[in-house]
Parts: sequence; structure tokens; C-alpha cells
Amino acid sequence: MMDKNIVLAVIFGAAAVVGAMETVYQIYQLTVMDAAARGLKHPKLWGLLAANGNNSSGLLLYLIGRRNYPMNSIDSRQLVVMEKRKKAAGIGLVFVAVGAIGLLVCLGRVGL
Repeated sequence: MMDKNIVLAVIFGAAAVVGAMETVYQIYQLTVMDAAARGLKHPKLWGLLAANGNNSSGLLLYLIGRRNYPMNSIDSRQLVVMEKRKKAAGIGLVFVAVGAIGLLVCLGRVGL
């Protein structure tokens, strides 16, 4: 019985890690696309800042700084790609939530 809980805990933990990695990647890609469309200098650096950070301070800095730059050069194809990336980031967050809850339940049953 204990082995089954440990295996499930590993599976849920892996789901949480994969979901977190997917979410960070999608935030990076969305930030790069948005920064390039707004004409900000160094969009990849903004993407790294937004995806990094323990408390999302880079993302907050980007969101505050982009207010001065209206979106100029974006076409309908880029809008479609951005919407798909937003949905993928949401799915990643679902994986993180389900993985974390499952991991806690399994570890609670094991007694760790």
C-alpha cells in the first residue's frame, strides 16, 4: 500500500513540475511576442525577466513598463498564436494545481 502511494506521489510531482515548466515557457513566449509588438528594446530580455523570479516581480515590472508603449505592429496571425499560448499557460497551471494537490494527498497518506 505504501509503495503505491509513493508511486502516485512521484507521478503527481512530475505532473506539477511539467506544468510549472510549461507555464514558465508560455509566459516567456507571450512576453517576447508582446514586447516585440509594442516595440520595446530587447524583447527576449523582457521575456526572461517576466518568466524569472520567485514572486513574479519581473512580470510586474514588465506590465508596469509596457503601459507607455501602445501595441503597434501585430497581425491577426500573431493574435491567434497569443491566444493559443494563453490557453496553454492555463493548462499548465491546471497541471501544477492537480499535481500539487495529488502530491499532498499521497504524501499525507504515507505520513511524510
